[in-house]
Amino acid sequence: MRSTRVMYVENDHALRQFLHQALSQHKDLEIIGSFAGSDEALDRALVRKADVALLDFGLETNGLNGIELGIALRTINEYIGIVIYSQYKVHKMFKRVPPSMRNGWSFFEKSGEMSADDYAKIIKETSVSKGNWEEFASLAEENVDPDMNRYYDLSSRQRSIIALMAQGVSVQEIGTRLDLSYAYVRKELSRAYSVLLPDAQEGEDFKTLAILKYLQLAKSL
Repeated sequence: MRSTRVMYVENDHALRQFLHQALSQHKDLEIIGSFAGSDEALDRALVRKADVALLDFGLETNGLNGIELGIALRTINEYIGIVIYSQYKVHKMFKRVPPSMRNGWSFFEKSGEMSADDYAKIIKETSVSKGNWEEFASLAEENVDPDMNRYYDLSSRQRSIIALMAQGVSVQEIGTRLDLSYAYVRKELSRAYSVLLPDAQEGEDFKTLAILKYLQLAKSL
């Protein structure tokens, strides 16, 4: 039986090197690609060869996060298993995956106590459509938090813009950093405000309220 072919995407260089080496020594796994970000990982020929992708949730500030990348990989290879790991709480992340695509997804939180064998077990099970998303689905149904949907309804671009604004970066500078026009940034901000502040009243400080709401939701992940 051939090894399980794995793509690995992690923007922390030291962790990526360490885990790549550990997983490469596992006899049942073959690392066919190890990348720092989504742009490098979206190699169509490589994606079609992979059985499973191990993806960090928190990738580039101004690019795709792990779940968005997983969805993009699935549009290229409908059979690829997706494993998301994160330092954030993962119990609600599955809700960001379209229902028709959830089969073969797994989620777990980063832990220094996990061994290469622990990673390999999750990767191999996910590669054969035995993802653990259903475990979280049953818990989420019991603990629905409608407010968190606001965070998930933001696009990755909107989250990048709000995150930079929370750091005190001006709209003009945000446009420069993300290679976007001033008008486009303003338009995305307006859309983000409507998502984060659906009940805001005219005359309120949308910018401050939106930043506070975004930080509150991000902290709860």
